[in-house]
Amino acid sequence: MVNSESQSVSLKIPREELNRRRILAAARELFIKNGVYNVNMHQIAKTAGVGQASLYRRYSDKGNICQEIAYEEYQPLFDEVQAFLDQSPETAALDRLYHVIVRYVSFLEAKVPWLCEVSRASTGHRPLQSPLCQWMRNISRNLLNEAVEQGDVSGVDISYTIEALLAVLHNIDYHLQDEGFTSQRVLDGLHRIFIEGLRANRH
Repeated sequence: MVNSESQSVSLKIPREELNRRRILAAARELFIKNGVYNVNMHQIAKTAGVGQASLYRRYSDKGNICQEIAYEEYQPLFDEVQAFLDQSPETAALDRLYHVIVRYVSFLEAKVPWLCEVSRASTGHRPLQSPLCQWMRNISRNLLNEAVEQGDVSGVDISYTIEALLAVLHNIDYHLQDEGFTSQRVLDGLHRIFIEGLRANRH
């Protein structure tokens, strides 16, 4: 049996990893409180309790920090949706797609506006090419192709339909905050256009 002292040694977190966690936690806290664009690298280092040299050794600019935070924030959504898809192979593909859309909207609604700002401030960010959008693009393509095979969808330009859906989802913070739409209103519209609207094309 391994004694508690040995367990403590084996579970000790390396300094670099500890600094990484401190930096990301500090940045996340500051972004939520002040907005991404009002936070600078000096504030992040001070809040994290690390030196400027340690911060810049790992992250060349704030965009790199944003990129890593975005990945960490998205992963639980990815895991949850994959578990759902693995457990519901008998559910119609269009119904599974709507479930994914619901989870996507609910996930972002809980993190608006700060996570949307983080994504847009990420290094190398391109609209509709973020890891979140790429993930949603792949999920949607797989499910819509499956819906075609099942005979639930026909005569539809799948690629363009996916890009139209992503364009709406990409601006979810604008719809919820600036336009004042409720998430249910958004979801009802998405269901009408991208689920029932596609199903209506069945011959």
